[in-house]
Amino acid sequence: METGRGSLVPRDVETPKEMQLRVTPSEVKFLDTLAGRVYRLPITVHNLGRCNQKIRFQEPVKPQFKLVLTNLDKALASGLQMTAIVEYHPDKDEDTFDQLLISIGNKTIEIPLIGLIPSCQLEIESEVNFGTLVANSKVYCKEIIIINHGRVPGIFKTEYQGQLPIVIFPTDGVVEPKSSVVVKVDFCADQPRIVNEVAIVSLQDRPNILLSVKAHVVEQIIELLNMSSDEKLECIHFGSVFFGASKIERALLYNNSPEPINWVAIIQDDSVGEELGTNIQQRTDVVLNNLTYLRKIKKIDVATFISCVPNEGRLLPYQKAVIKFCFSPKLIVDGKKNSDPSHRQDYAVFLRFESVGSKDGFLRDDINKTIKSDRCQKLELALTGSGLPVLLQFDTGRVLNFAPCFMGECSEIQCIMQNQSKALPVTYHFQKTANFKIDPKRGRIDEGCSQNVTCSFIPHQVGVFKVKQLLEIIGLVADENLKSSMKPFHQIYLHFNSVCKPSTKKVVMKINPGISPLVSNPTGQFVIKDLAKYKDCLPVAVLQSAMTHIHDHRSSKKAMKDALIAFPNDRIASIRSGEQDKHFRTIFTKIPRYNYVDPDFAYTELENIEKKAHDDYYTRYIKCLRNVRLRKQAEREYMYSYNDIDIGLQPGSGLKSPSLSEGEIEEDLSSVERRIKPKELLSTRHIASKETKSLKRKVLKGIKSDPSTPREKHDCSLILTPKQIHQVIVGPSVLNFGDVCVNSTNTHLLHVVNMLSIHVLIQLDVNLEELRKTNQFSYVIPPTASTYISVKFESATMGKFWKSFTFTVNNIPSGHILVMAVVLPVRLELSSNELVLRAQGFLVKTCFRGTVRLYNRQNYFAQFEWQPVNKGRGMAFSIRPAKGTVEPFSSLECEVTWQPGFNAPEKGEFTLHVNEGNTQTLKCVAHFAHTKVVFFEPRILFNNSPQGLTTWRKAILHNVGQNHAYFKVCDQSLLSTINIVPSQGIIPLGGLTVLNISCTPTVAEKFDTRAKVAIHRANVIDLRIGGSIEVADVEIDPDVFNFSGTYIGSTQIIPFLVKNKGMTRARVEFNLEYSEEFSMDFKDKSGEFTDPAFPNIYALELEEKTSLECGIAFSPTEVATHAFSIQVRINFFEASKLYTQYCLSNSPMIPKTVPLIRPCYVQAAVLQAPVRLSSTDFIFEIPVHTMDPKKKVTKTQDLILHNTSKKAVAWTLDISNTGKLFRDGTFKFSVLKGVLQAHEECNVSISFCPNHPRKYTANIPIRLNDNPVCYRILCLVGEVKSPKLLFNPPFIFFTPVPLDVTTVMDISILPQNYFRDSTLTIQIPTARLSDGDEIHPLSVTLPKGRVIRGSPDGINTELICQLSFKSSKPVSFIANVLFCDSRNKWFSLPVTATAENCILTIYPYMATHLDKQKIILKADRDASPVKTRDTVVLSCREAELPSPIRTKFGGAEPARKKLFVGNKKAMNKTMNLPLVLSGSSALGVLSSDLEQRFLNVFGSWHS
Repeated sequence: METGRGSLVPRDVETPKEMQLRVTPSEVKFLDTLAGRVYRLPITVHNLGRCNQKIRFQEPVKPQFKLVLTNLDKALASGLQMTAIVEYHPDKDEDTFDQLLISIGNKTIEIPLIGLIPSCQLEIESEVNFGTLVANSKVYCKEIIIINHGRVPGIFKTEYQGQLPIVIFPTDGVVEPKSSVVVKVDFCADQPRIVNEVAIVSLQDRPNILLSVKAHVVEQIIELLNMSSDEKLECIHFGSVFFGASKIERALLYNNSPEPINWVAIIQDDSVGEELGTNIQQRTDVVLNNLTYLRKIKKIDVATFISCVPNEGRLLPYQKAVIKFCFSPKLIVDGKKNSDPSHRQDYAVFLRFESVGSKDGFLRDDINKTIKSDRCQKLELALTGSGLPVLLQFDTGRVLNFAPCFMGECSEIQCIMQNQSKALPVTYHFQKTANFKIDPKRGRIDEGCSQNVTCSFIPHQVGVFKVKQLLEIIGLVADENLKSSMKPFHQIYLHFNSVCKPSTKKVVMKINPGISPLVSNPTGQFVIKDLAKYKDCLPVAVLQSAMTHIHDHRSSKKAMKDALIAFPNDRIASIRSGEQDKHFRTIFTKIPRYNYVDPDFAYTELENIEKKAHDDYYTRYIKCLRNVRLRKQAEREYMYSYNDIDIGLQPGSGLKSPSLSEGEIEEDLSSVERRIKPKELLSTRHIASKETKSLKRKVLKGIKSDPSTPREKHDCSLILTPKQIHQVIVGPSVLNFGDVCVNSTNTHLLHVVNMLSIHVLIQLDVNLEELRKTNQFSYVIPPTASTYISVKFESATMGKFWKSFTFTVNNIPSGHILVMAVVLPVRLELSSNELVLRAQGFLVKTCFRGTVRLYNRQNYFAQFEWQPVNKGRGMAFSIRPAKGTVEPFSSLECEVTWQPGFNAPEKGEFTLHVNEGNTQTLKCVAHFAHTKVVFFEPRILFNNSPQGLTTWRKAILHNVGQNHAYFKVCDQSLLSTINIVPSQGIIPLGGLTVLNISCTPTVAEKFDTRAKVAIHRANVIDLRIGGSIEVADVEIDPDVFNFSGTYIGSTQIIPFLVKNKGMTRARVEFNLEYSEEFSMDFKDKSGEFTDPAFPNIYALELEEKTSLECGIAFSPTEVATHAFSIQVRINFFEASKLYTQYCLSNSPMIPKTVPLIRPCYVQAAVLQAPVRLSSTDFIFEIPVHTMDPKKKVTKTQDLILHNTSKKAVAWTLDISNTGKLFRDGTFKFSVLKGVLQAHEECNVSISFCPNHPRKYTANIPIRLNDNPVCYRILCLVGEVKSPKLLFNPPFIFFTPVPLDVTTVMDISILPQNYFRDSTLTIQIPTARLSDGDEIHPLSVTLPKGRVIRGSPDGINTELICQLSFKSSKPVSFIANVLFCDSRNKWFSLPVTATAENCILTIYPYMATHLDKQKIILKADRDASPVKTRDTVVLSCREAELPSPIRTKFGGAEPARKKLFVGNKKAMNKTMNLPLVLSGSSALGVLSSDLEQRFLNVFGSWHS
């Protein structure tokens, strides 16, 4: 039966074990859930009991979880299990928690239900262990991985706050879902220590994790141990050793570090405490007196008597190697006897074992203060020993005279050998000598002992004997490999003298059975007896018979040239088989002897051929080997004598080889120097000398990156030993760039010294992104040379930088370089965060100014920009430059200016933004001081002001205080008709400010008001304004205009008068907008006002009680009649319209409040023109060259009058107002009047006959039918065309230039009216200096020539003139350059120019040539240069800058400075201009007449 779902009853919660029930899983967790989706997970219940159990499920409380089960009560048999489904329906993206209760009776189990939204699950290793490291300043890197197991990106951040050289990168980042990020931990093993540091790692959605960084840093120690025990060995005592002998000691070299090490042994022959050949048992005064010997021992090469094998090598971690030390003292002769017992030489030297790698030496980096450990580990060993001479004494002396004896007898001498050395025994050996015998032949004599020796003379021949008996001293002698053996090392010679007397015994002749080639005397004595000694030798034929002539009785003519002699007793040899190619003959008769050839033993012909082939083969083989050996030797000699510059090319086509510089000539090194001796022991003195030699030969450019020549390729392919690598210095070992800016390029020099006599290839194994801008990483260093490598560092990541890179020498790892830097962001510092501006000087607008300095203390330029902070009231402060760049390790001053004003805010802020850097705020405050202002006149009157017009008055504010004042007009109390400008402003200290007050009244009345002016930080002052308004009273007489009978094309003017009868000004306007054929003409144009927008409205102004003559003109264009009224406006009032309205209203007379005037009435009738003229303009032109004083030239034109009407017309030419033009005959009409009938024409001749060459003009009216109105006007123009020159530009103004600078200006010469060719001549003026001297600063050139080409029409081609100005002395002048043509007619061109070194005068030139000029400012006293902000190069010489104002305060003269503009030249006499005009002209002092001419020419331009 199913039961309903009830509420949970609190029960005791039991564990599944106690209830005999197992629930899987123990918690239901939904991961990475999203809202709106459905998730299901199973839950299994297993009955572990022995009986059936009734299980009841209770649904979760939260609606997001749902138990999918048909029946909540289940009966579960023993051992069985059931499965239920839990559904999760998230409705929000948030974590949800609930529980599922499973009950059995009164016992309940809680199953947690968890719904989790997607999240990141970051995981990281908690420890980084570098293990055991060596303190060699190398950077070691370990990588740890941050893994994100979640489905959402996770953020991580690392931070290390310790002081050890540990760098973690990246410090922060994002790990994408189901991915990982590698974090690198760099550690620099700089000194021995135990590292156990902690870094904080922050992972998203997880508590902070402590990352442990561990390392054990130990020293790289080289130890020398005793052979018998493991005790450290600090000194080896060789004891006493005979000169020439050797003594060998052994020791163990131990690498007590976890890394392999390359080592080399070096003799310290320049250390303190060494002794070389000094007898320490002698007194000091005795030693010092022997100066010759002291000089000798200073030049001793220690390596000649101290050797070490091996003296270089490589030791693996904790490896031991046996080292042999050999002491072989050499005797240094000091002029004394070598057998002197006091001739003792004591030695004490020091041997150093060093690790091979990058070395600092003289290149030590002084910036590096943190690296304290010595990376090149050193071990010092003391070696002591004494060299003793062999002191062997003979009691008989070294010359022994034996008693004479006969052959076969013996003579003896007994002598005693004594070893006088008390330290060493002597082992001797006598060499065998003929006729002498010594007994004992060899032996040993202990220290201080003696030996009896018997010397015997046993002669074997007759004669006198003087021989040297060699006595060898035997001892241990070491070879090159320190292999010792007993060898003679010392020799002593004994001189033996004796005589062997001849014997008187009779010699018995013995028979010689045959002639033998071994006969030694003619008597044949001892022949038979001695023959037995040579029984092994057969008497064969050995001589060439052709050369023997003994017993030549019967010489055969056919004797063989190559025959051999056959002796009579050579039968034994003659019966053996002979050779076929050999022939024999007898010794005396030269008869050929039979030569027996045994066919069984002789070579056959084929065998002879094979034998000869074999002989030829080996001959060729040996010859080939010899040729190969000679070729290799030649190649070796060519390779070592190879020249990198001269490669043997023959110059062609006239080419010449370039001359070699001293640095390019490589020294020729012999093959002995190039061959490195493998057993040679290095010494500090030798290394120092080679290092000095290499440093003197610097190679700064042209270093190759790869070997190219055969010699370079051979040298760079050699495998160098540690001893050779030790002679290649690469340092400093630490490149400390210090504090650098992000993205800045920094350079540090890495020095390379090659002390070897071969090329070496240096390769930097750099894979650092920060060093990518280094030019190259491979260098071929020449022999015995030095250079430096510019290592460039640039990083885009801020923080500490510790990295190292290795380098190789000839592809052999030879060390590493540590790169250190602290990368900082770009930063600017302010000299002050708050700037108070106070009034300075007398300038009104810029008196409130101050400066703030920007400091860039870093090595990268900083780009900045100022941004004003607007807080609502506006911004009155300005700063310049508003943006710019501050160079590294420099500063820039910015000027802050406050724009003063009454309402200007006194406080402001600027924000300094540094590009990719910091941000700072600058607060600015303007500090005011109290002041006082008064009005010159406290009252302003507007008496009789015109109604409708604006009347202006002036009020003057006077600042009587001690500071500038700022005012504002309070307009609340002013009338609407009153306006004051400016409404606010500045009153300078002790100065005046004018207030313009305008009054524009609309009502005629009297008024009185007050204007209040507020002074900033002072009181408010009042200005009283009053006055009266008057109505304008204007009269026009006449006001009716009747144009009766005006012809078409003619103009008729009717005059009238405008009167101002009132007490104030009046403005009168005539509106002719709709009457375009009518216009107004005013006699006095000064009072006329025109508006281009309304050309047909004419206005004029009249002062009170004045009048103006005017006229209305009518110029009809067609036949018509006109009748209209002209509306007149007075003071912008419609006076005519108001007058008409007033007349039509018929109202009683009231006081006049506005101006009134009657409208002007116009009537006009237009008539058709009765007469047509051929022309009204007549122009006469006569060339000047055609005029003749004796015969006048006349030009004539015709005027045709045609009557187009049907009536007769009377016409008249009015010449009454033409003056003398017609009386003297200049102009002449053939007829002055006449009558034209209907349709009749009349021809009037007009003549022009000038008396003088100039232009004549006349206007002649034509009147018809006695009508006073002018019908037409004839315009007569007569001109005698005279040649003239025009200039473009009409005047020349040279920009002021420095001294010795040439400036050129092009001028266009425009000839006119030149009908014939003419040649120009030019007169160039001089310039007068202030001391009276005259110079010629101007020069003229005409590129197109000086000839003006004439033309029939008088139109000529222009000429180009180039005018140049240059002066070496200060000058300022104005003059005229005169041009004269062939007719001696002069034309002038005004020129003004200035040359000066005053910077104010030549400022326009400097501004134009800013990028080409340079300014050098020097003080008079110390002549120290003062740099200017911009560089301007001006070629001028020195000039002083005088003060323009002479002060009366004190007698001290201000320090003057000298200005050099351009090339610095000596100046004989310094000149100052007497006057410097303000502005850019700087014309100097001008004479009155020249100045007046200058003003006339330039006119308004000068003003």
